Amino acid sequence: MKVLISRKDLRDTASGVPKKVLQELTFFNGLGHEAYAIAETINTTMVQEFHGIPVKTLRWPFSGHFRRRLYQMQVDRWIKKHRPGLVVGHGDLRHQDVLYIHNCVHLAHELVEKKPLPVDHEVGRIHTDIFQNGTYRLLVCNSELMKRDLVKRFGLDAAKAVVIYPEVNLKKFQVEDPVVLKSEWRERMGIPQDAFVIGLVTSGNYRKRNLGLLIEAFKELLRVRPEAYLFVAGGNVDQKYKDQISERVTFAPTLMDVKNYYYLLDVFCLPAHIEEFGRSVLEAMACGIPVVASSTVGATEVIEGPGRELILSELSKDRLVGKLASLFERDFYQAVKDQNQATAREFAAEAQNEKLKLVLKTHNIL
Repeated sequence: MKVLISRKDLRDTASGVPKKVLQELTFFNGLGHEAYAIAETINTTMVQEFHGIPVKTLRWPFSGHFRRRLYQMQVDRWIKKHRPGLVVGHGDLRHQDVLYIHNCVHLAHELVEKKPLPVDHEVGRIHTDIFQNGTYRLLVCNSELMKRDLVKRFGLDAAKAVVIYPEVNLKKFQVEDPVVLKSEWRERMGIPQDAFVIGLVTSGNYRKRNLGLLIEAFKELLRVRPEAYLFVAGGNVDQKYKDQISERVTFAPTLMDVKNYYYLLDVFCLPAHIEEFGRSVLEAMACGIPVVASSTVGATEVIEGPGRELILSELSKDRLVGKLASLFERDFYQAVKDQNQATAREFAAEAQNEKLKLVLKTHNIL
């Protein structure tokens, strides 16, 4: 059977969605199907390495709603010509069999901007069109947070919506000697070996991820814990955040082999206004890193044991300082570290593939 997986941008794995598409290519290929990946921007070598067949559409040079509609039309034309037995869309198509949505753009705008999303918002228009005029047999959400919002907001059939948490490639995050790696990368990044490093590793959008609050909390913590250090890695950081802080901080660029950043940390912190899942949380857990995150981060749904005490129910500087300070207690730190790593193993790619296979069979899609 031919399986078509659509995602408009498949240039690299700096964000979580392309990682998901590559995992799906391997999954369907392993079931004996021809797996195609279609995109307007595509890394053909990367797709082929994951047993996929790349298909490139024409790319309109200007961003906006027309470019997205043009992409939809080209994918629809390919489907009509090649007649795949299964179409998987990742938020770019009006019609598909399996629909993955990765961002609650309406909810995110409401939480970050404190007002409704404008009706002409590019992604918001696409999502509204999909749910009001499109078709799908199964909606896959990456968290209960997302499922609740979409079902309520658009009046969807909850029976056609399931939650399958993103997977983590455990092999990618295993290292021979974590202590040696931590030392090497701290030296490389100019970070003191004896520092207690609090870090945020992300693909960008620092306002959504609430970097400003993290910096303010860190400065407060530094007054009583001078060994603390802040590490921020990802896309370009606005100067306003750099102006907030001038000591014991490193701003680093995106790194494809992101495990090196995780292992130099002592704590991963994501006090986001909203993160529909937050694959970086699960990746940090796989590296045995305690996580402090807000309750509006979908990945906190999978945290178990003592690590749940580090979930922020309220986004305030004092609350965040308190959570970070609690990790200076060695026994508590070790307990969270061990449980996080054990929990992450439950979300290995193989285990999540089995969950996906069961869901597809239950809904008569495979």
